[in-house]
Amino acid sequence: MTINFHNTHFEISASRLIECPGASVPEIVFAGRSNAGKSTAVNTLCKQRQLAFASKTPGRTQLLNFFHVLEQGEPIARLVDLPGYGFAQLAQSSQSTWDKELGGYLAERPSLRGCVLIVDSRRGLLELDHALIEWVSKRKLPVHILLSKSDKFNRQEQVLALRAANKAVENHRATGHNISIQLWSALKKTGLPELENQLQAWIRPALPDNPPEGQTT
Repeated sequence: MTINFHNTHFEISASRLIECPGASVPEIVFAGRSNAGKSTAVNTLCKQRQLAFASKTPGRTQLLNFFHVLEQGEPIARLVDLPGYGFAQLAQSSQSTWDKELGGYLAERPSLRGCVLIVDSRRGLLELDHALIEWVSKRKLPVHILLSKSDKFNRQEQVLALRAANKAVENHRATGHNISIQLWSALKKTGLPELENQLQAWIRPALPDNPPEGQTT
């Protein structure tokens, strides 16, 4: 059965891991730089303009925001909107307690099934994007990269951006890390079916001989 992400509702915000809800259903995190468009991606996926708060001030959101995906009135999954970067520099001793707790969430949360990483297609993968990928690779958590704002490019530029992103993750993939990449535009709804198919595969794993359609690697 196809998941209807429109039937998604805000559940809770957490400022500490102890405040997070029980790990009772599959969870998918949305991560990226503070201005990458994480909340906008959640809103676009769920076809709700104000589901996730999209601040115009980078770094303003400092909470883990949980959203329940419902089916016949029952929760079947969660989408989790992470705070903007800061938390990816996990090895630094000067890091804040909250940043360390976020790192702990990514490393230890048993219900995590995948990470959607939003990257500005005009800038490509930056140092903190690679740091996040390295961190979640420790638990072999698959990553699906959205090259956002792709509507700013013509078709040739989109092809080049996709090629550059694939080259940028070659070293990660060489270690066996499952990383997929697609073009994305919240404004034009570009790539929405591909994103839906990927999340569906994580929440309801596809049969081995029926991989999700539309996935770009």
